Amino acid sequence: MNRRPILSIAAPIALLGLSAGAAGAQQGATLPTTADTAGAFADTARAPDPTASVTSATCDGDVEYCPSGAQLRVDRSFSGYPIDSRAADAGSGLRPIDDEPCIPDEGCERRDAAGVRHFLYGDGADDLRVMIKTVEASEFEGRPIGALDIGTARDQSEVMARVRRFLPDVAFDCDPSLVSGNVGPVECGATLNPGWVEIGFDHDGRLLRVRFDGYQFI
Repeated sequence: MNRRPILSIAAPIALLGLSAGAAGAQQGATLPTTADTAGAFADTARAPDPTASVTSATCDGDVEYCPSGAQLRVDRSFSGYPIDSRAADAGSGLRPIDDEPCIPDEGCERRDAAGVRHFLYGDGADDLRVMIKTVEASEFEGRPIGALDIGTARDQSEVMARVRRFLPDVAFDCDPSLVSGNVGPVECGATLNPGWVEIGFDHDGRLLRVRFDGYQFI
């Protein structure tokens, strides 16, 4: 099955806190800021190693998006609309958050019935695909978060304990030198394959948002 090229992740482009170079690469595109949806991280972020191996029963050599087992588990925990799937296939399951039009090469957000935000991007209106999933903790007040099996946890220690139980073979760290600013002033993150996860907290250790990037696409 042929897919459009997935660009190299060897040199992530900073799209949040736009640098001059990144702004040029996006030609002034305005991306949503509520969920910090962008196609790449700053150099300090946890982008995956482009030389890392990818293993999955679904990989047959012809599929360019070839997620690891851990990534598939993360993907399913956020929503039933997989990374790299066509938005058109979701039908009315992904609803506009606002009334803004979706400009394919700038991207837009859609929300599912549970409230999970899905950032869509593509080569054209018929090729919009799910690229990023984000959970805003403020939109899940009083109810559990399915992503990463966070449930009703909101304090950093409990959130990370649950996340590490959900993904025991994935190394999460909360190194303050690796804060990208995408999800909060305090961040914990992990590299998947070929994507990555970031979990953001405020300075008091309260959960702000959880973000899952499927792969480098800008």
